[in-house]
Formats: sequence, structure tokens, C-alpha cells
Amino acid sequence: MVLLLRSLRVSAWRHYATVSSSGAKKVSETNKLEHTLSKFWDKVGLAEKDDGYHIQLDGKSIKTPLGFQMSVPKSKHSLAYLLANEWKHLPNLQIRPYLVPLTSLVSRCIDLEESHRSKDPELLAKVGDLDSIKEMLLRYLDTDTLLVFSPAADCEGKLRKAQEETYRPIIKSMEEYFQKHAQAGEPINLTYMDSDIHGLVGNKQPEATVKAVRSWLDSLDVWSIVCLERATLTAKSFLTGVAILRLNNKDDSFDVTVDELARAATLETIFQTEQWGEVEDTHDVDKVDVQRNLNSASLIVYNH
Repeated sequence: MVLLLRSLRVSAWRHYATVSSSGAKKVSETNKLEHTLSKFWDKVGLAEKDDGYHIQLDGKSIKTPLGFQMSVPKSKHSLAYLLANEWKHLPNLQIRPYLVPLTSLVSRCIDLEESHRSKDPELLAKVGDLDSIKEMLLRYLDTDTLLVFSPAADCEGKLRKAQEETYRPIIKSMEEYFQKHAQAGEPINLTYMDSDIHGLVGNKQPEATVKAVRSWLDSLDVWSIVCLERATLTAKSFLTGVAILRLNNKDDSFDVTVDELARAATLETIFQTEQWGEVEDTHDVDKVDVQRNLNSASLIVYNH
């Protein structure tokens, strides 16, 4: 199980086997590029077909690591162009997740969706079971970054003040959001850990809250699950993942931006580096990585 959870955090093609439902090996563009490190195309294009937009290399549609067509729904027109742009501007041919974050996420969406549609046990073993993924994500709610408040004395009190100002409105909004998924009108409360009161005892959500959140999870499509997965694992915060989905819902009045969420998820690091200094090639890289991953997750659920 530990290995499975770790694998979910890695780029799609770095851990998916290139097998079809019949077990035969496939050579997809993503795998071919990673193994040969050779550019085998001259032109990147975008083709609109019945099933959506296809990213094409010299007129041939790209396939995911599991051999499925890499097509983007027509409702995600902007994503399709950004995806093609990643292939047009690869800085080098050594595939790394940080170079093609959208391709990585879209590949995972398609491979996860198609594997569950086919119910092929071999493919499901590679991408993960949706119920297991949901349960893994749900566990992050107990240790959510936005539900842990630092000691009041830390960083001369500035960190705790910033957490109170940043986390409290988000917590309140999330309680109201999940209330509609509560059973029999049970009140939804998100418990939090106050380090001055609870020490290192930890935090656990009420049963009613867990049931409501699980009900919400069951309402999501695969693309939303992948967005939630990437954002949650990046920020160590389930609420951050939920927030990314909410801000891309035109019917939701949630108005926190992705940059504000990235800051909220890294408040402790921000204030500690202000006080003690930044470690070059560590804190600065982590900051960019969080912003890149959260923005990429947001883009795959954005419809336009």
C-alpha cells in the first residue's frame, strides 16, 4: 500500500506499464520519447475530432503511456492548446514531470478513465482503483495543512496570526460547502489542531463530516479526481484540492485564487524562511513546484 501511495505522486509514464488490455506491448509517443531521447517529429498540431481535441505529431495523434488516444474534451479548448504548446516548446528531450505537467496529468486522467471503463485488472493494477484513491485522499483531511495551527509564539506570533486570517475563512466556507452533502441535515464541522492546546496528539474529523465528504467525492468525475489528487499531494492539504475544484465551478462563489491557495499551503515555510533565511535550490524550487502543480491541476478542470 505504501508503494501504491507513493506511485500516485509520480508522473504518469514513469510508473505505468505500456500494455494494452490484451497484454500486448504498445509503443506510445510518450514512452518512445522517454526511452530514445530523440525528437522524431517536425510539427506539433491540434486536430478536432468527434471525441475531442487530439494532440498530433506530424499528423499522428499522440497516445498515453497505456496506449490510449490522448484526446481532450471539447469543453477544454484552452487546455488542448496549452497541451500542444508543451510539446512545441520542450526545452530538451529528457522527459521530466516538471517539464510537461499538463501532459502528465492529462495522461493520468485518460489512462485512469479508460482502465476503469474497460475493467481490465492488469491496467487497473497500474493506475489504481478509484475507491482506494478516494480513501487515500480522504485521510489527508485529518492532517490537512489548513487545519493545523502553529504555536502562537512561533515566528514572533506572525505565523499564527497569518494562519488565523487565512485558514479560518476557508474552513468556514468548506463547512458550508459540504453541508449539502450531509445525511439528514447533520451539522458539518471541520476539526482542527491547535498546537498550543493539542500538542502533537493529532486531529480526526467527525464521522458526519467524513460521510459528507465521501459523498461529495463519489460525485466527482475522473478528471476532477486527478485534479484533487495532484493538488492534495502537492499541498498536503485535501481542502486545497477541494478549493481548486470550487474556483473552477462557475456556479460557486468561492473566490480564493490559486496563488492565494499556494501561499496558504506554504505559510509555515514562508515565515520560517523570512526569519531564518532561504536555502538556495530547496525553498525556492519547492515554491515554484507548488505553484506549478496547483496551476496545472486547476487547468485540467477548467472548461473553456
